[in-house]
Amino acid sequence: MTTTTAQKRLDEIETYLTPTDWAIRLADEMRKYPDPLAYMKAMVKLPLHELPMQRPLFALEKQAAARHPGKKPDDIRARHRLTSALWHEFHTLKLLFRQVDRTLQRKVETICLHAALRLTALHTLILEDALTRPAKPSAAFTEDESKLISLAEWRRDFTALLKDFYAHRAAVELVQARHFDGHPILFPELESELAEATRTIENAVATVNAYMIHWARFDGAEADASAGECPLAIAFESIKANVASQRAAALATKWAEDARHEASESDEELWERCREEFRDYQNTTGNG
Repeated sequence: MTTTTAQKRLDEIETYLTPTDWAIRLADEMRKYPDPLAYMKAMVKLPLHELPMQRPLFALEKQAAARHPGKKPDDIRARHRLTSALWHEFHTLKLLFRQVDRTLQRKVETICLHAALRLTALHTLILEDALTRPAKPSAAFTEDESKLISLAEWRRDFTALLKDFYAHRAAVELVQARHFDGHPILFPELESELAEATRTIENAVATVNAYMIHWARFDGAEADASAGECPLAIAFESIKANVASQRAAALATKWAEDARHEASESDEELWERCREEFRDYQNTTGNG
């Protein structure tokens, strides 16, 4: 079987792929590179019809032509409507995973910075407590209520940070499940940063809760070794469970709506340009 024959068969198979299939293919192609910059550097070397974000448009237009092959005005209008609908769906999905990747990149950087600042503040509280703690444990909190207030404020701020982080992480998983058949869509470098941020935050929570329990015991409070029985400890598992079912769903829905809105705004100009490029390609290759 010659390369030409193989390519023709591949073209025939691609004609039946859905916009979601093409979006997953594009995500897989992008994920061969560590980050968006590396991907774009590789793409500038390819001709137009071989670009992973452009090839689906050619195939989807062929799909519409195969489903409405007639030359009557009604057939032509139906073909154009289907082409636009297929292009719009693919374009929306492309914008969606680009938006998710950019949002998560900014979120991971911001949360890691804030987490580092909050942990520095906690270390300061711990150091101050070690230097000023009375010799007798019974006087720990009662003689300096400001320490308790500071800890409570720190816990509130760090809990809000945790909710924000895990809501975004869960929202990515929801987007992947709803729109990409569960396939990953983040660039590998960002995935690694997200995993590292998760490990850092979870280790920080374990350290914080251990200290909170220790401090509560020093004050004479009855606290078990489990974080849930210390009022100042962070209810980590509860936070993850709640954001996964509440804020994460809202985030995932908003990202999808924003992508649809952005796609609609750019459709008319984009589709006309794509049609011109497609006609030029047909004329060049003789596939008209």
